[in-house]
Amino acid sequence: MQISQSLFRVMEAYAEEYKVPIIRKAGAKVLTGLIAGCKPLAVLEIGAAIGYSALKMLENMPADGKITAIELDPERIAVARQFVAKAGAAARLELIAGDAGKIITELRGPYDFIFIDAAKGQYLDYFRKLEGKLAVGAVIAADNILFRGFVESGQAPPRRYRTIVMRLRQYLEYVNTHPAFSTTVRQDGDGIAISYYRGTTCE
Repeated sequence: MQISQSLFRVMEAYAEEYKVPIIRKAGAKVLTGLIAGCKPLAVLEIGAAIGYSALKMLENMPADGKITAIELDPERIAVARQFVAKAGAAARLELIAGDAGKIITELRGPYDFIFIDAAKGQYLDYFRKLEGKLAVGAVIAADNILFRGFVESGQAPPRRYRTIVMRLRQYLEYVNTHPAFSTTVRQDGDGIAISYYRGTTCE
């Protein structure tokens, strides 16, 4: 699907002006590379913000692929819907407003690809709830996994980040030791953990 690059520039400007966190360019390159290589037909995004990364993924998916994206913030999802409409992508990109931790339990799946970019302290909870909703060969990519370098650093993070860093470390320990997954961590952007479910052949 061709999406106007000028629309992406408008979204980037909006995110900068209104302090909306969107995926960094280095991370976006990794993400879109994964999508192009894996060719998923059913994608779930947790943490849609204004729809930037969802549209980046959609642009690189097969023509019959669809995305379900969850966003907690009502203002951001309202803006996301406007951008998705401008991209002409409403038929292939479903935006769901609400708490991902609750919504995930109601989704059926199976999903070929999952992108996690929401509350960092909830990553492990999301992952566990998603394990039964994966297609064979699925991929789960978690953004900001290194969180400003604190996750891999041997130094104690600032007090306000301690819980987030602790939980991201727990996430990495879980996915690195899970027998059904093979996980690699890319340093690009703020770090992306890529967990390949059984049978995954794409990279």
